Amino acid sequence: MTYKIKKDPIEKIPKAQFIFWIIVRISMLVCATYSFINGNLVMGFESVFCFIFTHLWDMFQVFGNGSFIEEVPPFSQTMLNIIIFIGIVFGSYMDFFDKFWWFDNFTHVMAGFVCAAFGYDFACIIQRKKGQCAATLAAIFSLMFALSIAVGWEFYEFLMDTLHGTNLQLAKEGVETAMFDLSKYHGEYGYIGLVDTMTDMMMNTAGGIAGMIFMIIFRNKKKKNS
Repeated sequence: MTYKIKKDPIEKIPKAQFIFWIIVRISMLVCATYSFINGNLVMGFESVFCFIFTHLWDMFQVFGNGSFIEEVPPFSQTMLNIIIFIGIVFGSYMDFFDKFWWFDNFTHVMAGFVCAAFGYDFACIIQRKKGQCAATLAAIFSLMFALSIAVGWEFYEFLMDTLHGTNLQLAKEGVETAMFDLSKYHGEYGYIGLVDTMTDMMMNTAGGIAGMIFMIIFRNKKKKNS
């Protein structure tokens, strides 16, 4: 079969969602420009990568070549864009991560929920040629998918801290850890980093379980209505 690059079928995207996509993409470009101008390369490149991720659905459609990846619904991209917008604009640029102690946990729970929701539909899409995917299999896959993304994010934070000198995992002294009482963490910054990493993983797991349960109920209800 000859490989074909298709035109982006943006007409498949609901108008309200498409407008939101455009807003998020423009926001990422503004954030990247602002960061590079102010010499913050880490946030600049992170905003650029997020801008690329806001085009995942489009890339699936254009380069999918008739494969199952083209069946990913636009709503999956919308959910991803919500995470990107909240995490980058509110979290990083409006300093919600520093202003509100619960905001980081909130974003991890939300990320787990969205990844599980995407994973559920993704499992059903992959199995489409073999018949209807069992809800149990889709649920297990969705949770494992959410946890895999969580692990990948912690890899990213560790590599950035190691190679670029950031303190994303809060494992060393800095302005990010100035608010912590070391006496509650065995007097070690490394222990703060361990607590931060494990808390992030648990929040992602909680969100993943919630997303898995939501999709089981939502998809089964949709089947009954149809």
